[in-house]
Amino acid sequence: MKAPTGALRLEAQAETQSMNSKTDNVVIIGGGPAGSALGCYLSKAGIKNTIYEAANHPRAHVGESMVMSSVQVFDEIGFLPVLEREGFVKKHGASWHPPVSKGEADIAFSEFPSPHVKQDYTYHVDRQKFDLLMLKHAESLGTKVYQGVSATKVLFDENNYACGVRMRFAEQEIDVPARLVVDASGRQTLLGKQLKVKKNDPIFDQFAVHAWFENVDKSKKASSEYIHIYFLPVERGWAWQIPITHEITSMGIVAEKAVFKGGRLQPGEYFQKYVDSNPDLAHAMRNAKRVNDFKLEGDYSYKMDTFAGNGFVLIGDAARFVDPIFSSGVSVALFSAKYSAERIKYAFENNDFSEAALKPYEVKLRSGTEIWYEFIRLYYKLLPAFTHFIKSKKHRIEVLRLLQGEVFDRRDVPVLDAMRKFIHTVETTPGHMFAGVLSDISID
Repeated sequence: MKAPTGALRLEAQAETQSMNSKTDNVVIIGGGPAGSALGCYLSKAGIKNTIYEAANHPRAHVGESMVMSSVQVFDEIGFLPVLEREGFVKKHGASWHPPVSKGEADIAFSEFPSPHVKQDYTYHVDRQKFDLLMLKHAESLGTKVYQGVSATKVLFDENNYACGVRMRFAEQEIDVPARLVVDASGRQTLLGKQLKVKKNDPIFDQFAVHAWFENVDKSKKASSEYIHIYFLPVERGWAWQIPITHEITSMGIVAEKAVFKGGRLQPGEYFQKYVDSNPDLAHAMRNAKRVNDFKLEGDYSYKMDTFAGNGFVLIGDAARFVDPIFSSGVSVALFSAKYSAERIKYAFENNDFSEAALKPYEVKLRSGTEIWYEFIRLYYKLLPAFTHFIKSKKHRIEVLRLLQGEVFDRRDVPVLDAMRKFIHTVETTPGHMFAGVLSDISID
């Protein structure tokens, strides 16, 4: 795994010549989970590919809680043994806590065994460690990896096909040719910005303040390290509790950006205010000790008008980022790699790198992300009333299937229509017990 430093110009020049000496079949911009997973799939299919990663791993990244569907991709690319060997925390379920009283509603993944997964748990991961392992795994399968190389522009030929990438390397720019370009640059959204196809979400404007802590009380689910979600008594407010290791827990407060700005508080003061606002959260944090600095995250939700075009595809966060309430980010990234790999293989087999040849990938991925998006909008509308569906004998398994990330066809999720019907009933029934609970978010 190469990590150029620019310390010796002669070494840099030699490396540049090596990088630019021949056309890579596929150039992947970014070595996060999406880029690494795609590298794995392509290498296993015998398609030569190179990942160019701007950072030098390990790199800092907010911690991540996986959904069950991720395990399918890990299994297909041979990464499951690595996850088990490295001892990542096993995630067996999820738990929700009401905003102003004590209580807990939970779901165990074992209730709905997936036909694609041979285990009843997924993982919580330290992304700094996880991303490096994924990148090294891709390299072990045959992907060529360069770190410390920043992509600045995707190049297009006279027929408007992507044909390469301009890279900044050792204080100089070079053009790397490619048969196909994949933007896996994450929230940098290189190609989306270049093509002016990025659209920020008109509804969600969430903002997070988060840090890692020791001595968080993990309640009765400690033995299986559930993810805990705490509803907060503020518009679209919630908190996460994700075990990064068995000793360290990621804790985050999420609300509208206007709530953070309007509070006029320092990050630590803001964080503590909303910790204290939820009884269960305050109890979990009563002995907690922060072990790193508070970090701020904003501008969560956006999408691109296109995920595929002549000679290029966009995957992972470079294509779409949905609000992180259900930890769907890495799952979307992994499945974008899986589905794009299928069309890239088709493109090479048929020597057809047109938008039409690659577009079926977009159709499939967009369907899945739009289901997530609709689910999240309904969830924010319901907020504490969402537990009505968790506890429902009729809808519990359907909700669990959604939470596991198993669905890419809207017809397979009738619970979304049930949620819409429930909301309509609440809004049109005078004196309904949930009338004061629903938020003002639009679901149309």
